Amino acid sequence: MSYFDVFCYCLKKKKFFVIPFVIALLCFFLAWIMAPIFKTEIRLKIEASSDSSPMTALSTAYKSLSGSGASGLSSFLSSAKAMKPSDLYLEILSGREVWLSTIHKFRLDTMYKKESDELLLKKFDKDIKIDEDQAGVISCAMESKHKVMARDIVRYMVAQSNEKYLKLQKENLQYSLDYLKKSQRELTDSVKNIGEELVQFYRDNNLVDLKSQMEMTLATLGGYEGQINNFKLSERMSGKDNADAHEMRKKRQLLEQKFRELRGSYSENYKPSDKSMYINSGWAVSKMLYEQQRQADLKLYATMLEAASIEIMETEALILKTQPVIQIIQDAYLPDWKERPKRAKWAIAGFAVSLTLTLLFIILRGLLSGEIPNSEPVREKLLQIKTSLYK
Repeated sequence: MSYFDVFCYCLKKKKFFVIPFVIALLCFFLAWIMAPIFKTEIRLKIEASSDSSPMTALSTAYKSLSGSGASGLSSFLSSAKAMKPSDLYLEILSGREVWLSTIHKFRLDTMYKKESDELLLKKFDKDIKIDEDQAGVISCAMESKHKVMARDIVRYMVAQSNEKYLKLQKENLQYSLDYLKKSQRELTDSVKNIGEELVQFYRDNNLVDLKSQMEMTLATLGGYEGQINNFKLSERMSGKDNADAHEMRKKRQLLEQKFRELRGSYSENYKPSDKSMYINSGWAVSKMLYEQQRQADLKLYATMLEAASIEIMETEALILKTQPVIQIIQDAYLPDWKERPKRAKWAIAGFAVSLTLTLLFIILRGLLSGEIPNSEPVREKLLQIKTSLYK
């Protein structure tokens, strides 16, 4: 048995091919008499706020601080990247509250003939479609036999979502504003405390400008060391027992004494004199590290305080904003053409399915009857299967 044998046998049964055409006509007629389903859609876009924020940029720097001050702000900064406005709006538009409100408003429970809320929501979910494209445009579409009702439903859903979204946005902005103001006060206290700490450090240690005093001390020590080396060289060149060498030795020893007194040895209890600008170099090095760290902390806190102030002004401006943040790109419309059923699609699908079944029936009938040439092996296997099924 070959495909050609099967093809020739099927051609002999041309009368059976009337069935697919009849089925196609029936499908076309059914699609014609069935109630049409219309589709309407509303499209909108949520105005997105800027993703970049001074607080976001400084959050990493703030976390590097291990000291005190502005407690609790790190948790606020760690959540600097919030949910997108469109995500929040989609959650509201697809939410149970809006859907149930819509169902009861338009008495869809009587149309769906369901009593429980869960069954109503499942039925409504089949008719409604909510989506967002790559450009951030949100669409809310509905398919229904009643095109006027479908248009009113999507409009109502969007209106309810708009109201709830704007209310939540105002509440979130107010919460953010309160939190920012609290953080601003904490940062202000931290800046004030570090400033007072540095001032007290200078007072307790009789300092005017630690960096300048350290530079001046090092310059003087360097000058002393250069003169001492010069005197040592002159002593070697003039000899040891003459008067000039003796005089230079006395001057060198005096300079060495001044060098030791000025250089000194490190002591944690050392305190600079209020009668001299010179300071102990070893003590000054340790205190300079402390001062630099506190100065860096002060600068960082001050910068973050400025960022918090900018955020407060921007948030207050958003709260007072009166222009709409939800842009209706395309309002819901009354469709002038049905979405389904498509008569041509139904006819083609009916024809294809019935043609396939008809061919299978003809081939199977030919195999079982032995009318298809050279089909004995296949016929025997089919008969064995038939026998086993009827046992």
